[in-house]
Amino acid sequence: MSDIILEKKGHTAILTLNKKETMNALCSSFLADINTALDDVESDPEIYTLIITGTGKSFIAGADIEEMVNKTPDEILEWSGLGSGLNLRIESMQIPVIAAINGYALGGGLELALACDIRIVSESARMGLPEVKLGVICGAGGTQRLPEIVGESIAKEMIFTGKSINAGEALKIGLVSRVVPSDKLLEEALELALCIEKNGQLAVRAAKKAVDYGLAKGTSPSIEEGCIFERKAFAPLFDTEDQKIGMGGFLRKEKDIVFKNK
Repeated sequence: MSDIILEKKGHTAILTLNKKETMNALCSSFLADINTALDDVESDPEIYTLIITGTGKSFIAGADIEEMVNKTPDEILEWSGLGSGLNLRIESMQIPVIAAINGYALGGGLELALACDIRIVSESARMGLPEVKLGVICGAGGTQRLPEIVGESIAKEMIFTGKSINAGEALKIGLVSRVVPSDKLLEEALELALCIEKNGQLAVRAAKKAVDYGLAKGTSPSIEEGCIFERKAFAPLFDTEDQKIGMGGFLRKEKDIVFKNK
């Protein structure tokens, strides 16, 4: 069976990491396979949302230590670019990406999940950035994204101690948006995707761009700049069929509004 399973249910793509023998540890060939699957997702205009999940006990247990251990600084700099590049790609996808975390999401696994728009977890999930326990630090964006999501103090405690946290703790600190029974994880993720898909997709994608602009690294936009960007994303939607359908349907008190995404 393939290490990557890509399915389509309605307008949702489900990318399942299926390398059970290594608990989905990230090596260069596995990263390449994930990128190839993302090529297929992005080339299909009928896909509105993407769910990334894993099989067995692990979402992604981390990076492949055997592949990393003997690399030189120059080699590991290039190697880390593979994971960092993948996470940047996931983060910048036009469509919403949901991480359905079924088990361990450690190190590079949590880094990938942090690049997703929404994270939901099973009750058995455990998350953490344990790199300091190996004498190194994150190499694919963990030190940059975690503080943005959970705040500086909590992020530094997690990163400096290398300790992992359970699903309840992750919900408490805002690392994830919901915790669900293990046997309901994919079902909940699909229901969430369906809620997103029912809306106008031009609006959903514009909303993602506006939120991401406000959170942009390096540029540090002011609230005034963010509001200008938002308005510039908002205004063109009034020249779309979806705006006419959505607002017209609301005024006519229609219960089921079907958007054309045009």
